[in-house]
Amino acid sequence: MPSLPSPETTMTLAGVGMCNYGAQMLLAPEFANDFYYKKGAVEASPKWQAWMGQALVGNGITMLMSRKVATKQQMQGAAVAWGTALPIMAMQKDDFKPEQLIANAAFCGGMALLCAKVSDKM
Repeated sequence: MPSLPSPETTMTLAGVGMCNYGAQMLLAPEFANDFYYKKGAVEASPKWQAWMGQALVGNGITMLMSRKVATKQQMQGAAVAWGTALPIMAMQKDDFKPEQLIANAAFCGGMALLCAKVSDKM
C-alpha cells in the first residue's frame, strides 16, 4: 500500500485546489457557471460568485502559507473544508452536469479523505 504524502505536501495540494476553485469563481464567474452547471439550470451571479471566489482564494492562501508548519487541527480543518462541499453538491445535483458532479465530488471527497488520513498520522 502506498504511503501517505507528508503534511506539507497534503496542505499544498489542498491550498492549490482551493485557490483553483476560487480563481474560477472570482475571475471567470460566467465561464465557471457554464462549465459546472447544465445550460439554464443556474443563472450566473458574478457578484456573489466573486464573494465566493474571494473566500476560497483566501482559504487556499491560508493553507499554502501554513503548509510548512501545518498542525493536526489545521489539517482537520482542511478536511472539513473539502468535505462540506459534498452535501452542497448533493443539494444541487440536478443542476450540475453529470460529469462535473462526479468529477468534483470525487476530487473534493478525495481531498477530504486525504487531509483526514494525514491528520490521523500527525
